[in-house]
Amino acid sequence: MDFTPSSSSHVETASDAAGLFRAALPINQCEERVFVLPLDATGNALAKPILVSVGDKDGTATIDVGDILREALKASAEEIIIAHNHPSGDLTPSRADIDTSERIRQGAELVGLRLLDHLILGKPSMNGDEDFVSIAELSVARLRNCHNNND
Repeated sequence: MDFTPSSSSHVETASDAAGLFRAALPINQCEERVFVLPLDATGNALAKPILVSVGDKDGTATIDVGDILREALKASAEEIIIAHNHPSGDLTPSRADIDTSERIRQGAELVGLRLLDHLILGKPSMNGDEDFVSIAELSVARLRNCHNNND
């Protein structure tokens, strides 16, 4: 089935991207799943989020940089957003999540892609609270805090 971009497939915010990833993630997921969302240079999704890894018997998914970049290039992406879920619902990024984001950013640059964000999806929220975390937004907040503490 072909993907036809629509106004709902334009991504301007982490929340926009989270909505697209959430639609691709089965409800009550017990293992981690890793997705890549290929975008053009203006933020339009070129495909639905592409599943690149599913957790093994302990539930943890391997995030392979090559698999992510290969899928993005097949979709003719210029920019990408990646996401994975934490079935526990804990939105705290692990050291491995942060390190993986950096490896993907570096690899993407080598092949002419730009990593915009890495989202961690928790369990869907019934009260309207955010059910995801943006590693890019966390990084900016940390930089601001460091800058403010050095003033």
